[in-house]
Amino acid sequence: MKGSFALTIDRSIVSQASSRLNRARLTKASHSALYENTRDDLLIAIDCENGFEFTKQDHSLEKVNSQLGLAVLDPKDLSRSPSSIVNISTYNFATGTSNYRKRVSTRFIFGESYNLCTQKKDLAEKINSIISDSRNVILIGHGGRQDLKAFSSLNAKFLQYPFFDTQIIARNVLPVIDGNGKANERLRNLLTYFNCPFDRLHCAGNDANLTLRLFLLLVAYSLKDVSLPCSQEFQEKAKIIKDITYAPLPALKPYPHYVAFVRKQRRRQLKLQA
Repeated sequence: MKGSFALTIDRSIVSQASSRLNRARLTKASHSALYENTRDDLLIAIDCENGFEFTKQDHSLEKVNSQLGLAVLDPKDLSRSPSSIVNISTYNFATGTSNYRKRVSTRFIFGESYNLCTQKKDLAEKINSIISDSRNVILIGHGGRQDLKAFSSLNAKFLQYPFFDTQIIARNVLPVIDGNGKANERLRNLLTYFNCPFDRLHCAGNDANLTLRLFLLLVAYSLKDVSLPCSQEFQEKAKIIKDITYAPLPALKPYPHYVAFVRKQRRRQLKLQA
């Protein structure tokens, strides 16, 4: 791992990595990776729920109710695939009690949650196995200081790369946010600003996916005043990125208490009909 980025995360690291995220820098890095394929970067968004407790635990996660979310987009897919089959690969890792993990699995809307009751080193191996060692990374989070600490405690290898905080990017790229600035910088409010679909926030996998979508939206917004190529290839990529960002959410899974209620109602109806 380069340097000591993953080992010395504190307030200053996020501010140092994000303070330079003005419109020009965001445009240059993201435009090269997304639109021109001149950079071999993966886009990875991270999120953690109950990260404080997760970070405190050194080994066993059996009693630590927490979630880690990971969302990955490979810009190379924008060149070789139609938008209908380009997806953000999204993962949700849940630890802790059986009841907590079951509840979490119904909130995650982008696939099946990894319900893990294991050691930290096993979770670290699983997360690190997802990301290829041969690729550079654009690392993304939303107000992600605690998220960085959680992934740092796993020695996640992608933490060697610069961190882009969408909360700070929005502050620099969007029009002045009036009123309660911190409230308006919340993920929910920024997604609403762009009319981006969302649901079941505060599930780590969902939040990671939606943070990556927000990043794409901010990149597109930052390009609106920039002179862009008019080539067909560029326009096709721009359309694919827009389609990914505004893709409908998967069908929501019913919550367990609702399923139990429906089953109870059905049993009652069957008794009345007997």
